[in-house]
Amino acid sequence: MSGGTFIFLSMGKILRILIFAIATGIILFVSGLLIVNTIIKNKVENFVETRLPAHIIQNYETLSVDLFEGTLTFKNANVNILNKETKEVHTYVHAEKFIIEDISYWDYLYNNQIHIEDVKIKKPVIRYYKDRLSTSKKKDSFRSAPLILYKPVLIDELSIDNTNLTIFNNTQDSITLFAKNLTLEVDDILIDQQTLLKRLPLKFGDYDAKVDSIFVKVSPYENLTSTDFALHDKKAVLKNIHLKTKYSREEHARIIPYEKDHYNLQIDSLEITDINFGFKNRKLLTKSNHITFYHPYLDVFRNKLIRDDPNQKPLYSKMLRDLPINVTVNSLFLKNAAIKYTEKVKVGNPGGIINFSNIEATLQNVSNTYKSPTKTQIAINANFMDNTPFNVSWSFDINNTQDQFTFKANAGRLAATKMNKFTEPNLHVRLEGETTKTYFTIHGNNNTSHVDMKIKYDDFKVTILNDDGKRKKWLLSTLANLIIKKSSNKKEGDFREGSGEAIRNQKKSFFNYLWLNMQQGLKASLTGKNKENK
Repeated sequence: MSGGTFIFLSMGKILRILIFAIATGIILFVSGLLIVNTIIKNKVENFVETRLPAHIIQNYETLSVDLFEGTLTFKNANVNILNKETKEVHTYVHAEKFIIEDISYWDYLYNNQIHIEDVKIKKPVIRYYKDRLSTSKKKDSFRSAPLILYKPVLIDELSIDNTNLTIFNNTQDSITLFAKNLTLEVDDILIDQQTLLKRLPLKFGDYDAKVDSIFVKVSPYENLTSTDFALHDKKAVLKNIHLKTKYSREEHARIIPYEKDHYNLQIDSLEITDINFGFKNRKLLTKSNHITFYHPYLDVFRNKLIRDDPNQKPLYSKMLRDLPINVTVNSLFLKNAAIKYTEKVKVGNPGGIINFSNIEATLQNVSNTYKSPTKTQIAINANFMDNTPFNVSWSFDINNTQDQFTFKANAGRLAATKMNKFTEPNLHVRLEGETTKTYFTIHGNNNTSHVDMKIKYDDFKVTILNDDGKRKKWLLSTLANLIIKKSSNKKEGDFREGSGEAIRNQKKSFFNYLWLNMQQGLKASLTGKNKENK
């Protein structure tokens, strides 16, 4: 045998050994992967089956493990959460896929943590029944975590895609909230045994969300809808907002137990910036730097023929002070708003109308978190009854338990006939003449108030009508015009001035309180029973 042949045979033998070794290695590696895959799959299945609390029931169609990518995929996963006391299911969750991607084995083995790059939940359907959740309040209800984590869990990104969320209650009109195609992304999530003890059981970084449409049942009588909700970089935008009484005015009047406004509010868009929230002592904290309402239009109808609401109406300072959550809004703006208010007090007519247009409003410190002497400040510029300039400066301190406030306003030139749209159908009073300038200031609290008014007007005349609203009551009209001064003064630039006191009816609104003060101020100014410029 020649040397070349020997070398050739030796190389062939080495090659065969090498191929055998590689094949053996591949087989061992694949076998090892299969074994590890099986071990990990068994561990995951064991965790899901044994480590979840007893009131959380889960199942899934398949579970697949991809060690090369560090990925777990649950297909057609279902989770049901039971009321601990009644064992009735209050939350149903179904997802086409639940994917855990890029699990770091290094962090698991050497850093004693579960580090996941991405968690994806595809097309979940969530149904939650509020009335089935236990309402018992136990002092230690949040002292023990619902499950035990031996290692902290870090998730770089959580994405929930195309969610349909429905919240029900136990009424016949049962849907309380419905969100269509909700998509949510949250970054830098941390869950450990400490976070699980908190009301919000995780820490997180940036978050984004969007929803195609939202439906909310605000009350048994009103629904709210919105489209194109988007949340990005702590800024939320909602479009086409509509808060509306779901019954006609006639049907609404028939079914309400006592006097209640009929609403139709439309808002082109709403923008909320610098959103932040959390919990302190289990109480929700919410904060925003700016909230802006673009082109809101509010149409309100009140039927005064319905019996009065017997409940007390708190002033806005108390309403803010007593909110069940902590709210901080540095600035709130109304842009190009409009209000139409209709009040019906007589049978057989549609009611009197007052309107405000071109409203620009700024509200500062809309909050129940600041301390005195900081006050909520409200500034409003608008047109009253189409073209009369109307300006308001209003302030109060939510920490003042007497609910003291100051309300200042002034109005420009107003033809008295403009007010006939309200006074004729409601008061059976027809006005003539013109006010050229009106100022009034109200200092009040929850019980009493003082008003100072000055008004400049010309050729003022009152006609009191019969109940049919057409014929004049001559005697009463004559007496009224004898009492009321026809003009503010013969000298150009003079005002008539008057002051008065009002007692608040605490079963009526703040705006009823304003009206009482204006009545007292007008009575004193127009009749000359109070002070008058010389």
